[in-house]
Amino acid sequence: MTRQTVTVEQVIKASPARVWERISTPDGIARWWRPGNMAPIVGHEFTMDMEKWGIIPCRVIAVEEERRLAYTFGDFELHWEIVPQGDATILRLEHRGFDLENPRHRFAFENMGPGWRDVVLPRLAEGLLEAA
Repeated sequence: MTRQTVTVEQVIKASPARVWERISTPDGIARWWRPGNMAPIVGHEFTMDMEKWGIIPCRVIAVEEERRLAYTFGDFELHWEIVPQGDATILRLEHRGFDLENPRHRFAFENMGPGWRDVVLPRLAEGLLEAA
């Protein structure tokens, strides 16, 4: 079985430290995505309230402050990379683990790329621009 990955990048007019705060803290992540009791500590277990999709169990699997954060997200893994670029930051997301033979995974794969790219990550970028 081959697992697929959705990869999305977002340029954000903010420092790596500000982007890190938004992806690695409960208050930060709730501002642009969903509530969750996130903590950037390897092994930390938390949940995210995804409304109609339910409460999703998560566990932090990698942390490099202001550079990388990864955690399980139900059946999947979310790998975030922060790359400084001049006066901006590139936030790269790899949403890993889609089994396209599983109808639920296929549906998620087909919808998460556009969702992350067109809705969720732009909301993060706009929120940081407004807070500047």
